[in-house]
Amino acid sequence: MKLIRELIINGEEEMFKFAQEFAKNLKGKEVICLRGELGAGKTTFVKGLAKALGIKEGYQVRSPTFTLVNEYPTKRGKLIHIDLYRVKDFDYSEFIGEGILAVEWEERKENCDYVIEIEHLGENKRKVRVFSRVEA
Repeated sequence: MKLIRELIINGEEEMFKFAQEFAKNLKGKEVICLRGELGAGKTTFVKGLAKALGIKEGYQVRSPTFTLVNEYPTKRGKLIHIDLYRVKDFDYSEFIGEGILAVEWEERKENCDYVIEIEHLGENKRKVRVFSRVEA
């Protein structure tokens, strides 16, 4: 994994803008692994990503902590949001290639095309580091 970007984000609106910018480079079958403590902004990033991908009307991104997997149709294909906080051995390989996967709490770098680490610096301030296995 290679560090390709590091930035400071102030608030939800900036996280949405970052996610929209990030989405421009996606081809449609990537695995994006999101890391950060509870409340860091992982699901907020996925909400911004869904908006950037053109989530269909009537769908709202929610944390899949208890459902494990949420799928959202978008104008650019399917967005699959997985949360591994409560389980560590969930095999989501059946979803790879079905759309863009956003996986919270994934620790195995070999499964990720991108790793986004979000560090909580204060109430609305985050440090974001983006790592890539693919050339950006």
